[in-house]
Amino acid sequence: MKRILIASFLFIAVCTVVSVQRLSAQVTHIAATDFTTQVNLLDSYIAAGNTTAAQTEWTTVHNMMIAVLSYTKNSIKDAATEADKASYRTIMTNQRDLYQTIWTLKSDLTANRAALHSKLGEFDLTIY
Repeated sequence: MKRILIASFLFIAVCTVVSVQRLSAQVTHIAATDFTTQVNLLDSYIAAGNTTAAQTEWTTVHNMMIAVLSYTKNSIKDAATEADKASYRTIMTNQRDLYQTIWTLKSDLTANRAALHSKLGEFDLTIY
């Protein structure tokens, strides 16, 4: 009897922890102006030939893009109407396509500086 009671308490505890973790997971909204600021900073580091700072800033910009994609995905999930979902899906498709292009450009930040800046600017336009 004690074993059943202990097992029940453990099961309840595990379920409680899992549900609390799901509730605490938040999707961060990235403002387009913040993204633009970081992209311009990245571009200035590349232009100055500061590869170390550019790589560090690339990580920041990349994390912001991932957050934007997550926010859009969450918007699709939480959309009130099918029309809203369709609109967010279109945005997500555009963001994903731009992300894939940008990902290939990051292999050589210096050589791809202009194209990278351009595509990051296009990605910026998809942020709502």
